[in-house]
Amino acid sequence: MYAEVLKMRGERPEQYEGSAYRPVLDMAWKGLLSKDLDEVARNAVATRDGDRLVLRTYGRECTVDTASHTIRVRDQEPMAAYSILVLHYLAGAREAAPAGRWTSYRQLPGGTAYYNAFKKRTIDEVAALFSRRPELIQRAMGALGGKRLAFGDASIQLDVFPKLPVAVILWKGDEEVRGAANVLFDETAPLHLPVEDLAEVGSNVLSQLFKAYRTVQDSVVHRNTV
Repeated sequence: MYAEVLKMRGERPEQYEGSAYRPVLDMAWKGLLSKDLDEVARNAVATRDGDRLVLRTYGRECTVDTASHTIRVRDQEPMAAYSILVLHYLAGAREAAPAGRWTSYRQLPGGTAYYNAFKKRTIDEVAALFSRRPELIQRAMGALGGKRLAFGDASIQLDVFPKLPVAVILWKGDEEVRGAANVLFDETAPLHLPVEDLAEVGSNVLSQLFKAYRTVQDSVVHRNTV
């Protein structure tokens, strides 16, 4: 499914998987294993069970086995890019809890340099998917453990990680007015992940929403044909 999102961007899936990611993934594991796992669990709002760390991601259980260097989300191995985010979050999470104050990617420290790419690759594509029918994003959020917010014509909060909520906001478009979207982070997000990783978080939110969107669309088609 993520491959389809990459095609929407004109990118190749192999750019994001396979041997090209191995050095980064190995470094991410090394970074995590250099930490005290009890402190990691405490800061990341995870639980430790021996060599395993368990945390929630999009409302799902994610198990990180530091002995076997494996990550499972609902018994499936996630893609390498997301595995790196999981490891970076665990290694980098600090004590600070979410402040409940939203900020744009552009306003994050260092975000200005990456904002144009973030807007093109995440915000604009969210708008393209949902702005004609913003209500679909609220149907899709159920599969992602999300909750409704009170912004725009439709908005949701997705908890990518326990201390990393993301807000997705939509304004409806039509034949005359172009729809719009925004993707916001809690102002504490840079304490837990660097701004480059937060750009990848945006890409992952897009891929998760795209998958949930397809599921919702398929269910609508099924109901209409029964």
